[in-house]
Amino acid sequence: MNSRERQLATIRREPTDRISVDAICIENQAEVAKYLDIDPATVLDRLGIDGRIVSAPYTGKVREPENGFYFTEWGTPSTGDYSLYRLNPLAGVGSVSEVERYPWPDPTQYNFEAANQWAKTLSEKYAVRGPYWRPLFSQACDLFGIEEALIKMAIQPAVFEAVLDHVFEHLAEFSKRLLSACGDAMPIFCLGDDFATQRGIMMDPDLWREFLKPRYAKLFEIGKSMGKLVWFHSCGDITAVLPDLIDVGIDVWETVQLHTLPISAEMLKQEYGKHITFFGGINTQHLPYATPEEVRREVLKCIEILGKDGGYICGPDHHIKPDVSAENTVMLFDTATSVI
Repeated sequence: MNSRERQLATIRREPTDRISVDAICIENQAEVAKYLDIDPATVLDRLGIDGRIVSAPYTGKVREPENGFYFTEWGTPSTGDYSLYRLNPLAGVGSVSEVERYPWPDPTQYNFEAANQWAKTLSEKYAVRGPYWRPLFSQACDLFGIEEALIKMAIQPAVFEAVLDHVFEHLAEFSKRLLSACGDAMPIFCLGDDFATQRGIMMDPDLWREFLKPRYAKLFEIGKSMGKLVWFHSCGDITAVLPDLIDVGIDVWETVQLHTLPISAEMLKQEYGKHITFFGGINTQHLPYATPEEVRREVLKCIEILGKDGGYICGPDHHIKPDVSAENTVMLFDTATSVI
């Protein structure tokens, strides 16, 4: 089997030649290449990564840089995943009319043809998913600020919902255009949104069901209507609403951070394993400090539990950061790919 066949078969609970493996991002690829004495461009293939992520780059006009900071199409700073610098352009809005006056990005201003060509090239071998990080709640948090978004949700719901509607409408149109452009070359519709910490979701589950669940349902239906599998990224302990996500159609849950959950891996598999495929499981917060043998044992344990009767894509439960040794990175994937 090639990578595309293996990963799609895994999600569909069909027989495979080995465990499928994947990663959100491996940030120490240069160190891995040096450790293995290989070309850095070949690291993902050497590690056996089965999937690839494709999106469409924005082609419209963005806000001019200020003080050395660049901006996204949403008017928020483009400062990297974990920057402490924040500028929240809607932090002070107090009415729906102010929301309506905001310069919302045009969902047609993306290079969908480039995404199409990229997906076609990759899909000959890999399971292509996309667009990945196009969130609802997290985008609202970027615009409001996290605390302000949660406050607005609770005491100014009309203002919060007005912003959420603009984000949703943009994402729905973007997704339709991306999936249409890529066709069969993108068999997996993948979205990501974070609304939980490692201690549970950040709002009352009833508020999540009121504001987010119906919109996720409509987004996932876009993918389903085009014959796509639905892959959803959400960090932390989302078990309070995991049944709801299953109810609205997810096929894969990324990323399963077992150490954050209030239930065991065995209980997770027993409760939800008949409904969805799990991706992740290997604790990236432990990877920098573990011995290679500890990594090997953790991988085998995850495969034994989450991979029982299929439905498991083995991999790190978040980015592999630069402080993880090349040896541990290679051990993770070499162990997983050796399991038939």
